[in-house]
Amino acid sequence: MAQIHGQIESLKKLKHELNSHGIGRFNSIKEIDAFLVNFQHEKEAIIIAERERLLNEAKDLILTIKENINKCEVIKSKKITEIEVEIDTIRINIQNLTERVKIGFFHKIIYGYKLKKQKKLLAYYNSNMPVIISNATKNIQRIIENDDNRLKFINDNNEQIINERSLPGIQNLYNVKKTIEDLYPLVAGAIGENLVVKEIEKLPNDYILLNDFSMKFSPPIYNRHTNDRIFSIQIDHLLISKSGIYILETKNWSKKSIESLDLRSPVEQITRTSYALFLLVNDAKIKLTEHHWGDKQIPIRNIIVMINEKPKEDFKYVKVKSLKELNNYLTYFEPVFTETEVNRIANYLIKNGSLPLTV
Repeated sequence: MAQIHGQIESLKKLKHELNSHGIGRFNSIKEIDAFLVNFQHEKEAIIIAERERLLNEAKDLILTIKENINKCEVIKSKKITEIEVEIDTIRINIQNLTERVKIGFFHKIIYGYKLKKQKKLLAYYNSNMPVIISNATKNIQRIIENDDNRLKFINDNNEQIINERSLPGIQNLYNVKKTIEDLYPLVAGAIGENLVVKEIEKLPNDYILLNDFSMKFSPPIYNRHTNDRIFSIQIDHLLISKSGIYILETKNWSKKSIESLDLRSPVEQITRTSYALFLLVNDAKIKLTEHHWGDKQIPIRNIIVMINEKPKEDFKYVKVKSLKELNNYLTYFEPVFTETEVNRIANYLIKNGSLPLTV
């Protein structure tokens, strides 16, 4: 498998844009593709999850109501027992006080008031036992009543509750989907570049791919043919192999985009980049195996990889290939470098250029 260095530029830009919209769930084009394919399923999963949560809430309420009913019965039983004990105690007190009152006038004055008070207390308990018991259980009865009402509301409004609870999650899904659709050019670019990387990965280990390679020049490189000063270059994919260096620009364009006069020509872009890179690597002190005829030149070939549509025309200095044609073209040329030389060229470019961190 080919050696891959760096992260594709469009994916890096896409992740930055998604993060700026508060979307951090995607780490690859594959995950974005899976989201778009499974959007409806993910939306249904939110509803299913909320239905399950509501069902569990109803089950929990039923269990809580049963537990509180049992607690209520325990409190009621305990309170009845307390009242019965209190009544028995009062009756004994009344009996004792009645006997004392009969002893004489003095005892009647002393214990008569107490007797009257005990009889009044006994009458209170006999008349108000249901109220006393109700007061003892009113807090838990209120809880049971509230839970009963909540359970009834859930049963009567099941689908409405599920829809209301699902709405924020579904709205968030639609927001993510809309953001991805609004970023379609970046998504399409990332998909295209990712496909190119996957295709090149099929090549042997002596192919080295540098994704999103960039380099700055100070002083700038001057192209007298175009009267252009080149301060920097940026390349989608830079492939180093035994047959030389390949500059690959990926375009996931429709036929309409190809025919558009508003889009910058990728041929012009890649030719400009190729000129600067050719001068750079062939003037660099890269240690290559000596040839008895003289110093070896590092050839650079330019390829525009079209993911969808492809122009029919041929262009100077640039080959336009479909994804299916790419690897056959890359492996067509005879090797002119050893694996050691390939590594030296790649190391020079990595050291002097700039590559994004692979995520």
